[in-house]
Amino acid sequence: MYSALKKHCKKRTLRGFSLGEVLLAAFVLTVGVLTLTALMTSSLRQSLESQNAIIAVELAQEGVELVRNVRDNDFAAGNDGFSNFSNPDKHCHVDYNDPAADLGSNCKPARGDESQYYLQYVGGFYGHFNATKERFSRYIYINYTSGSDPNAVVRSFVYWGGGASGMFVLADVLGNGDTTKCTVAKKCVFTEITLTSWR
Repeated sequence: MYSALKKHCKKRTLRGFSLGEVLLAAFVLTVGVLTLTALMTSSLRQSLESQNAIIAVELAQEGVELVRNVRDNDFAAGNDGFSNFSNPDKHCHVDYNDPAADLGSNCKPARGDESQYYLQYVGGFYGHFNATKERFSRYIYINYTSGSDPNAVVRSFVYWGGGASGMFVLADVLGNGDTTKCTVAKKCVFTEITLTSWR
């Protein structure tokens, strides 16, 4: 019995994987790893883009709140709330650290170069500190109507990214507060508010 088993074992030959099988396994493994890497990269990119959109929405809201603060401080000083607003000066940039009633030096009759709207992150806050391009840009359009019932329509646009040129392109091409071209797909968000007089 032992000799028969020994004979049987001698006849068996051990085989390894062929070169074709090894190459096929390596190909399948490579495709799987590359697909997983592409999915992770896409997920990370979308996560960063969502983060930018959330920050941009908050910066746009901050823009209208800063203009509201100018109106409120003017009212608290005993004025009508709009003494710092001017009919032709519609194109503004306002910071959290600007003087409470300072719209005059930050608003112009015509929209300026994109560089004056760049926001820099300094000391935990975003502000218009210099003309160095970073991630975000904020442009505030104010349409002030004087008269017996004064009001101001305030639109705060925030842009991020820079496109292939590396420059921000303000969606409001004509500088008239147009919101139709400001979409998240174009890396733009806006907030609008109508301020009225308290008197």
